Amino acid sequence: MNDEINGIKEIEEYTTPKTGKKQYKLAMYAGKDENGKSILIRKKRLTKKQALELYYKYKMQIASGEYKPVEHKRMHFKELFSMWVKIYADTVEESTLATTSNIFNNHILPVLGNIYVDKLTVAKCQKTAQQWKKEAPRTFKRYIRYVNNVLDYGVNLELLASNPMRKIVRPKVKRQVKKKFDDYYNKEELETFLNDCKACKSTKIFTFFRVLAYSGMRKEEILALTWNDIDFHKNTISINKALKMGLKNRLYVDTTKTADSVRVLNMDSQTMNYLREWKQAQLKELFKIGINALNNQAQLVFSNSNNSYIHPSKPREWNMSICKKYNLRFIKIHGFRHTHASLLFRAGVTPKEVQKRLGHKKIETTLDIYTHVYEDESTEAIDKLANFMSN
Repeated sequence: MNDEINGIKEIEEYTTPKTGKKQYKLAMYAGKDENGKSILIRKKRLTKKQALELYYKYKMQIASGEYKPVEHKRMHFKELFSMWVKIYADTVEESTLATTSNIFNNHILPVLGNIYVDKLTVAKCQKTAQQWKKEAPRTFKRYIRYVNNVLDYGVNLELLASNPMRKIVRPKVKRQVKKKFDDYYNKEELETFLNDCKACKSTKIFTFFRVLAYSGMRKEEILALTWNDIDFHKNTISINKALKMGLKNRLYVDTTKTADSVRVLNMDSQTMNYLREWKQAQLKELFKIGINALNNQAQLVFSNSNNSYIHPSKPREWNMSICKKYNLRFIKIHGFRHTHASLLFRAGVTPKEVQKRLGHKKIETTLDIYTHVYEDESTEAIDKLANFMSN
């Protein structure tokens, strides 16, 4: 290989000043552009093998007329993103693609979209990363990762020599003081919420929250339920799908979050009775708008006024309305899942059984809830002891 390189004037060996490591650089004449200016191909920091491979590659491209310099292939970041996202789309499901596209459209493209990728500097990337850290301290690292994916693709296409975003100093976020974990109801709070919810006179909304609290299901799983998932003889609910949001806010039903999320839940008799009552009430409501769902087992358990999917944001609206009307402590919709887990723990159910019921892929996720719940109880116990001793 050395003899071969020695005979090629376009390849030159050099030693790096800092490390003393031998590397190779390539400088090739590739003709003239439309303005009569010489086109030079320059590459450095190469191994012997890389230098030779590039030399023969460019030599063939120049001879065949296929070679185009970077200047002739200049591309804005938004154009490179459009190329990359088509490939990315084949590797993820639609809901993930929609989330990623929203991040690019709302946060990344407004800042970097109109910059030529070969003119994107480390300084610009550093400034952008710092700004994202201020605006979105919890998610800015994801923005950086996505930009890296796009620019790495650009490097592979030889639209830029290297990825400047990989050369930045990653901003660090200060560790936030751990907040008290209180996104769940205790037994009394849950009973109060459900009683007040029932008083609102909406059988659908009450049944939704009753199932949510007594099953531990994700809201996306509940909103995808059809009546053939409900077995009134065995008192079970089968979970095998979830409502998702795709491109252009399209709602669709697909597989569950993970394979572990597919499960059959044993339910209490009272919750199943509420579901029976709601099924009868729903039949009447649908009949009023000209829909006979009597024998339609594929009918959604919870549907909107047009008998279509309920938007995933709707349960939060119901929740906020109930809490505001009755002056209740507000927890997130996902907090009802935490509530279910915490009540199971207090009832003596093992973490492994709770994991299976909630459909957690990892036991650590379940144990996190367990730890939070009993940390709070430990703190309350110490406070009670201190108050007792001071009186």
